[in-house]
Amino acid sequence: MLYWLIIVPILIAVVNIGFFHSDSRKLILFSQLGVTLYASYLFYLVRTEGTVVDNMAGYPRNFAITLYADSISMVLVWLTTLLFLGLLIFAYSGDYFDSQFGFLYLTLQSLIIGLFLSTDLFNIYVLLEVSTVVVAILIMLRKDRQSVYDGMIYLFVSVISSGFWLFGVGFLYRTFGHLDMHAIAEVITEVEDPRSLILPFAFILTTISLKIALFPLSSWLPIAYGTPSAPPVIPAILSGVYETTGLYLFIRLTAMFSEVVELNAFFLIIGFITSIVGFVLAVAQDDLRLLLAYSTISQVGLITVGLSLGTDAGFWGSMYHMFAHALFKTVLFLSVGVLSHHYGTRNIYKIRGVMKALPVTGIAMTLGLLGITGAPLFNGSISKYMITYGSDNFAVQLLLNLINLGTLLYSIKFASMLFGKNTQPDELKDTNALHDVPQWTTLTFGLLTLVSGLFGTTFLEFLYGYSFDIQPMEYLEKSLIYLLLMLAAFALYRAWVRGRDLFAKIGYLQLSFNAMITAQVVFFLSIIGYMYLLT
Repeated sequence: MLYWLIIVPILIAVVNIGFFHSDSRKLILFSQLGVTLYASYLFYLVRTEGTVVDNMAGYPRNFAITLYADSISMVLVWLTTLLFLGLLIFAYSGDYFDSQFGFLYLTLQSLIIGLFLSTDLFNIYVLLEVSTVVVAILIMLRKDRQSVYDGMIYLFVSVISSGFWLFGVGFLYRTFGHLDMHAIAEVITEVEDPRSLILPFAFILTTISLKIALFPLSSWLPIAYGTPSAPPVIPAILSGVYETTGLYLFIRLTAMFSEVVELNAFFLIIGFITSIVGFVLAVAQDDLRLLLAYSTISQVGLITVGLSLGTDAGFWGSMYHMFAHALFKTVLFLSVGVLSHHYGTRNIYKIRGVMKALPVTGIAMTLGLLGITGAPLFNGSISKYMITYGSDNFAVQLLLNLINLGTLLYSIKFASMLFGKNTQPDELKDTNALHDVPQWTTLTFGLLTLVSGLFGTTFLEFLYGYSFDIQPMEYLEKSLIYLLLMLAAFALYRAWVRGRDLFAKIGYLQLSFNAMITAQVVFFLSIIGYMYLLT
């Protein structure tokens, strides 16, 4: 029954491109409603009856194409269908929504769902490769020079990275004779020499680390997300959904190897470095999409930290932060799409008076920013509280507060657009702006960031079946720390960020294509060296 989640979007995509050469929006919209309802049913089934496994054609797991839905993967599949439906409603009236866009959109959804449900490492490789091509085409959709350049850089870097995965898969097949992740995990401790697994693990982790944009493998992300002509739903999909596939694979693969090779300390350090570098570069941007792109890098670093703490609270805090991040980052990227349409620019210094000119988008932006900064009562506060609760180490606590200070700093810069004199060009002012469907769609996602914070523990148990009790006094303490960090960030913004070119020079730092490939090799060798030291 799981395969219908993958097949239906592909079938509708083929029908769309083959038979509808003009307007197929209604077909796509109704198909998305159906897929979302079916995913909701399967989510309920997994929550009530446990893991659902589909072995195609009835073959044994080691030989069949297996789809596997548990309390983690099914949540992400359900979230994917909900976000794709919401983003489709946002894009419904866009001039870029044609049969080609619809085909690529549905195909990407099918591939993402396949990545969440597949357990065969070679099948995952194929899904990664095809999804890379689809994303590259979506980036290049407008066919202008800059978008083609950005799409090709993303494509070449990703394809070279996928080669690392293929080498790793080859070594694992030679060792185990099959490639099912769960089957390998059951027998991995029987390997006589654990060092024989270092090379394939390093190959595979290098690919995953690039997919989730860990430092120093993150330079491709702002290029892909920041393409000027790409439709606004594309970076929202990449940040809110596609990035999550890499994090999911990171969780699955590190769990598979954890019995013989444990890398929590390594990725804890990499996570902190990634998050700090991400927020520093985010503060340095004046292009709204680039600011949010580097923000995504920072948030991925934070999630990696939580996953690497080695505690239940840290792990499930990161899982909930993945859910929260998908919501508030979708809000912010869609807000940028609305602002660029109504102001004719994405330069943060040329947009002012949003709350007065576009109050619906202004409120949505505010909700998204409160979510990403972890403001009390918002979803980010629940996930960040759990990650913080996952360690009592003073250095870890200090670095987590530093990350939140950086998040507040670029969020204040982002929020500076809300007030001041309206800078909309006269020819772009729209008296019917309040009736824009994209704005209300953005606000809906914004309200979800609040609701999933007000009822955070309930959402956590509903989604993952994990119960976590928040201590009122500790939560109050974290809220007071948040307020102090907010004041400190505001002071730093006024003193060092606003109107100064100190960070502007940093914002132009970016690796060349050759440097990106070199970084992959260095990262790969670093993992190998670290694992050899451990074993």
